[in-house]
Amino acid sequence: MFELNRGINRNQDLEATGAEFVRDIETFVAGTIAASTPSSTPASLIERAWNLADGYTEWLRWGDSGMPLTGEQIAAHAETAITILRTVGWNPGYAAGRGIGHALTHAMNTDPDHRFSSDTRAALRSVFELLIRALTGAPYADYTAWDEHPARTVEEVFGLLAAAAAFARTYGEPTAAAPAVA
Repeated sequence: MFELNRGINRNQDLEATGAEFVRDIETFVAGTIAASTPSSTPASLIERAWNLADGYTEWLRWGDSGMPLTGEQIAAHAETAITILRTVGWNPGYAAGRGIGHALTHAMNTDPDHRFSSDTRAALRSVFELLIRALTGAPYADYTAWDEHPARTVEEVFGLLAAAAAFARTYGEPTAAAPAVA
Protein backbone atom coordinates (compact mmCIF):
# COMPACT_ATOMS: atom_id res chain seq x y z
CA MET A 1 0.00 0.00 0.00
CA PHE A 2 0.87 3.65 0.08
CA GLU A 3 4.19 4.51 1.67
CA LEU A 4 4.41 7.72 3.72
CA ASN A 5 8.19 7.70 3.93
CA ARG A 6 8.82 8.46 0.26
CA GLY A 7 11.12 11.36 -0.49
CA ILE A 8 8.74 14.09 -1.66
CA ASN A 9 10.72 17.05 -2.96
CA ARG A 10 8.40 18.84 -5.38
CA ASN A 11 4.73 19.70 -5.65
CA GLN A 12 4.53 17.37 -8.64
CA ASP A 13 5.77 14.52 -6.43
CA LEU A 14 3.17 15.43 -3.81
CA GLU A 15 0.36 15.38 -6.40
CA ALA A 16 1.47 12.04 -7.86
CA THR A 17 1.88 10.52 -4.40
CA GLY A 18 -1.53 11.86 -3.35
CA ALA A 19 -3.17 10.35 -6.44
CA GLU A 20 -1.57 6.97 -5.70
CA PHE A 21 -2.73 7.22 -2.08
CA VAL A 22 -6.32 7.88 -3.20
CA ARG A 23 -6.19 4.91 -5.64
CA ASP A 24 -4.89 2.65 -2.86
CA ILE A 25 -7.72 3.69 -0.56
CA GLU A 26 -10.35 3.21 -3.28
CA THR A 27 -9.15 -0.25 -4.28
CA PHE A 28 -8.74 -1.36 -0.67
CA VAL A 29 -12.25 -0.22 0.24
CA ALA A 30 -13.73 -1.77 -2.90
CA GLY A 31 -12.06 -5.07 -2.02
CA THR A 32 -13.24 -5.07 1.57
CA ILE A 33 -16.83 -4.10 0.80
CA ALA A 34 -17.22 -6.39 -2.22
CA ALA A 35 -19.54 -9.27 -1.50
CA SER A 36 -17.93 -11.81 0.80
CA THR A 37 -19.17 -14.57 -1.41
CA PRO A 38 -18.91 -13.63 -5.09
CA SER A 39 -22.10 -14.11 -7.04
CA SER A 40 -22.36 -17.49 -8.65
CA THR A 41 -20.60 -17.84 -11.96
CA PRO A 42 -22.95 -18.53 -14.85
CA ALA A 43 -22.66 -22.16 -15.86
CA SER A 44 -22.67 -21.05 -19.50
CA LEU A 45 -19.40 -19.12 -18.99
CA ILE A 46 -17.76 -22.14 -17.38
CA GLU A 47 -18.99 -24.37 -20.21
CA ARG A 48 -17.84 -21.93 -22.93
CA ALA A 49 -14.40 -21.76 -21.31
CA TRP A 50 -14.22 -25.56 -21.09
CA ASN A 51 -15.09 -25.87 -24.78
CA LEU A 52 -12.17 -23.56 -25.64
CA ALA A 53 -9.78 -26.12 -24.13
CA ASP A 54 -10.28 -28.20 -27.31
CA GLY A 55 -10.08 -31.48 -25.44
CA TYR A 56 -6.55 -31.02 -24.07
CA THR A 57 -6.97 -30.86 -20.31
CA GLU A 58 -4.08 -32.82 -18.84
CA TRP A 59 -2.79 -29.55 -17.31
CA LEU A 60 -5.86 -29.67 -15.07
CA ARG A 61 -4.93 -33.14 -13.78
CA TRP A 62 -1.12 -33.16 -13.76
CA GLY A 63 1.31 -30.44 -12.79
CA ASP A 64 4.58 -29.67 -14.54
CA SER A 65 6.31 -31.39 -11.63
CA GLY A 66 4.60 -34.68 -12.47
CA MET A 67 2.42 -34.48 -9.36
CA PRO A 68 -1.32 -35.08 -9.67
CA LEU A 69 -3.71 -32.17 -9.13
CA THR A 70 -7.27 -32.06 -7.89
CA GLY A 71 -9.94 -29.56 -8.74
CA GLU A 72 -10.27 -28.77 -5.04
CA GLN A 73 -6.56 -27.84 -4.73
CA ILE A 74 -6.78 -25.51 -7.71
CA ALA A 75 -10.04 -23.98 -6.48
CA ALA A 76 -8.67 -23.44 -2.97
CA HIS A 77 -5.62 -21.66 -4.42
CA ALA A 78 -7.93 -19.23 -6.30
CA GLU A 79 -10.10 -18.67 -3.22
CA THR A 80 -7.07 -18.02 -1.03
CA ALA A 81 -5.96 -15.39 -3.55
CA ILE A 82 -9.36 -13.70 -3.12
CA THR A 83 -8.84 -13.64 0.65
CA ILE A 84 -5.36 -12.18 0.26
CA LEU A 85 -6.53 -9.45 -2.11
CA ARG A 86 -9.46 -8.68 0.15
CA THR A 87 -7.00 -8.24 3.04
CA VAL A 88 -4.23 -6.21 1.38
CA GLY A 89 -6.32 -4.44 -1.23
CA TRP A 90 -6.08 -5.04 -4.96
CA ASN A 91 -3.63 -2.80 -6.79
CA PRO A 92 -1.88 -4.65 -9.61
CA GLY A 93 0.53 -1.86 -10.50
CA TYR A 94 4.20 -2.83 -10.70
CA ALA A 95 5.17 -0.71 -7.68
CA ALA A 96 2.27 -1.84 -5.51
CA GLY A 97 2.45 -5.53 -6.47
CA ARG A 98 -0.96 -6.51 -5.18
CA GLY A 99 -2.51 -8.18 -8.21
CA ILE A 100 -3.61 -11.71 -8.98
CA GLY A 101 -0.08 -12.99 -9.61
CA HIS A 102 1.17 -11.61 -6.29
CA ALA A 103 -1.78 -13.12 -4.42
CA LEU A 104 -1.19 -16.55 -6.00
CA THR A 105 2.49 -16.44 -5.05
CA HIS A 106 1.71 -15.26 -1.53
CA ALA A 107 -0.77 -18.12 -1.17
CA MET A 108 1.93 -20.61 -2.20
CA ASN A 109 4.40 -19.16 0.29
CA THR A 110 2.02 -19.11 3.24
CA ASP A 111 0.05 -22.34 2.78
CA PRO A 112 0.86 -24.46 5.86
CA ASP A 113 -0.68 -27.58 4.29
CA HIS A 114 1.40 -27.34 1.08
CA ARG A 115 -1.68 -27.66 -1.12
CA PHE A 116 -0.58 -24.86 -3.46
CA SER A 117 2.46 -24.96 -5.72
CA SER A 118 3.73 -23.80 -9.07
CA ASP A 119 1.56 -26.65 -10.40
CA THR A 120 -1.71 -25.20 -9.07
CA ARG A 121 -0.61 -21.73 -10.16
CA ALA A 122 0.10 -22.97 -13.71
CA ALA A 123 -3.28 -24.69 -13.83
CA LEU A 124 -4.94 -21.44 -12.75
CA ARG A 125 -3.05 -19.54 -15.46
CA SER A 126 -4.65 -21.86 -18.03
CA VAL A 127 -8.08 -21.57 -16.41
CA PHE A 128 -7.80 -17.75 -16.38
CA GLU A 129 -6.89 -17.72 -20.07
CA LEU A 130 -9.89 -19.86 -20.99
CA LEU A 131 -12.28 -17.77 -18.87
CA ILE A 132 -11.00 -14.45 -20.23
CA ARG A 133 -11.23 -15.77 -23.77
CA ALA A 134 -14.79 -16.99 -23.10
CA LEU A 135 -15.70 -13.54 -21.74
CA THR A 136 -14.06 -11.46 -24.45
CA GLY A 137 -13.97 -13.66 -27.54
CA ALA A 138 -10.22 -13.03 -27.83
CA PRO A 139 -8.04 -15.75 -29.40
CA TYR A 140 -5.48 -15.40 -26.59
CA ALA A 141 -5.42 -13.75 -23.16
CA ASP A 142 -2.79 -13.26 -20.49
CA TYR A 143 -4.25 -12.89 -17.01
CA THR A 144 -1.45 -10.58 -15.86
CA ALA A 145 -2.12 -8.10 -18.67
CA TRP A 146 -5.87 -8.46 -18.05
CA ASP A 147 -5.37 -7.82 -14.31
CA GLU A 148 -3.20 -4.74 -14.94
CA HIS A 149 -5.45 -3.17 -17.58
CA PRO A 150 -6.43 0.36 -16.46
CA ALA A 151 -10.14 -0.33 -17.00
CA ARG A 152 -10.14 -3.38 -14.71
CA THR A 153 -12.23 -3.27 -11.53
CA VAL A 154 -11.75 -5.12 -8.28
CA GLU A 155 -15.15 -6.77 -8.74
CA GLU A 156 -14.03 -8.20 -12.09
CA VAL A 157 -10.85 -9.54 -10.49
CA PHE A 158 -12.77 -11.25 -7.70
CA GLY A 159 -15.24 -12.54 -10.29
CA LEU A 160 -12.43 -14.10 -12.36
CA LEU A 161 -10.94 -15.79 -9.30
CA ALA A 162 -14.35 -17.10 -8.20
CA ALA A 163 -15.08 -18.34 -11.74
CA ALA A 164 -11.68 -20.10 -11.80
CA ALA A 165 -12.54 -21.87 -8.55
CA ALA A 166 -15.91 -22.96 -9.96
CA PHE A 167 -14.23 -24.14 -13.18
CA ALA A 168 -11.64 -26.17 -11.24
CA ARG A 169 -14.29 -27.82 -9.08
CA THR A 170 -16.42 -28.60 -12.13
CA TYR A 171 -13.74 -30.01 -14.43
CA GLY A 172 -10.79 -30.85 -12.19
CA GLU A 173 -10.07 -34.25 -10.77
CA PRO A 174 -12.15 -35.08 -7.70
CA THR A 175 -10.34 -35.32 -4.40
CA ALA A 176 -9.35 -38.90 -3.74
CA ALA A 177 -11.46 -40.58 -1.10
CA ALA A 178 -9.68 -41.28 2.15
CA PRO A 179 -8.86 -44.95 2.63
CA ALA A 180 -11.21 -46.81 4.93
CA VAL A 181 -9.82 -47.36 8.43
CA ALA A 182 -10.16 -50.95 9.51
